Amino acid sequence: MLTKRIKDEDLIMTRLAQITHHTQARPNGFTLIELVVVIIILGVLAVVAAPKFISLKSDAYASSMQGVAAAISSGKTMVYSACVISTSCDETAPAGGGNGSGNSITVEGEIVILAYGYPRQTATGIARMINIADTSDGGEFELTTYTSSGRTGLRIRPDADYDANKCEIRYSQPLAAGEEPLIEVYIDEC
Repeated sequence: MLTKRIKDEDLIMTRLAQITHHTQARPNGFTLIELVVVIIILGVLAVVAAPKFISLKSDAYASSMQGVAAAISSGKTMVYSACVISTSCDETAPAGGGNGSGNSITVEGEIVILAYGYPRQTATGIARMINIADTSDGGEFELTTYTSSGRTGLRIRPDADYDANKCEIRYSQPLAAGEEPLIEVYIDEC
């Protein structure tokens, strides 16, 4: 009886060793179900995260345009102050005809064309003052003219697909001596 019991115990131990061996001998790697679950989780994360990244792009355009607006504001003030101080600049002189130099001032080696002491609404005026260029000249902005309520000006937009009045800065030179340029900022729809 004792021998039978020892044989039974040996059989149980052998069987237990086989079971343990099979569970430890599991091959390394992932099952197909585990891989599918991970892919589904990554897909859900991508769907949730994608709108956040798209929003960052429009935020970047809006920030860029805010920077342009600030540069225009400080640039026009700096040029007007320099014109008032300079003996060779007349802050009461209107813009010259066409895109001619007329009244101008040199700022950091660049000639900035003026209208009533402020930069003109041209590539040689305010755009040169704040050092931006049109995409056709290798710049990052679209510079076009606009007319609104009988007033013309320079429209500045990022080099992206935006309609008029969306994600843009408008600069219109003064129409008379003593008047300041008109700066309009439209960045809510960048």
